[in-house]
Amino acid sequence: ATLEPSPTPDPLLFRDDFEEGLSEGWSWTNEDNRYWSLTNNPGWLEITALPGHVAEGSIKNMLLRTSPDGNFELETVLKFQPTGNFQFAGLLIYESGSNFAQFGRAYCNAPSCAGDGYYFDMTSGGAYTGNNFATEAPATDTVYLRLRREGENYTCYASEDGVNWQVIGSQTSGMSPMFVGLVSGQAVDTLPKPAQFDYFVINSLP
Repeated sequence: ATLEPSPTPDPLLFRDDFEEGLSEGWSWTNEDNRYWSLTNNPGWLEITALPGHVAEGSIKNMLLRTSPDGNFELETVLKFQPTGNFQFAGLLIYESGSNFAQFGRAYCNAPSCAGDGYYFDMTSGGAYTGNNFATEAPATDTVYLRLRREGENYTCYASEDGVNWQVIGSQTSGMSPMFVGLVSGQAVDTLPKPAQFDYFVINSLP
């Protein structure tokens, strides 16, 4: 018998390009439909960064879907240049308000921050843990983001072109992810600002 090579598994678990409508399986948390849109920039999902935080359960328009089992990687393209303290938009892996990981672009003028930059926040038991890996963002308003889960290891990456990726940082957590998705908020001292996402992808990892 001739042995046929096994096909390489397709790593793609889910993709939404935000054309015309949201794909099935998404759900909004604290939805306010005045502050999200698929028509302001067709082909992009816009979520306005309002006051509120994931940890406090007060963030508006958190977009979630069920987390896959095992190891996986999230990816998106984000168009966003924050200007006010703590404004944030990016990717989210979520068990609860006490246990989650978020990675994206934000603004922070504290001593441990990088102004307009990439930030990786991890909470455990309701407290922020580890390093936020504050890294200055490029001058462009559009960046690629990845957030990877491998067991208890969580690693984030950023890119200007979707080809050359920079490791921003890695943290560990014993959380059991329930949901993954997109988040935009934390506008504590400035006017709301729109963040736009071109697509959202989940890929499986070994």
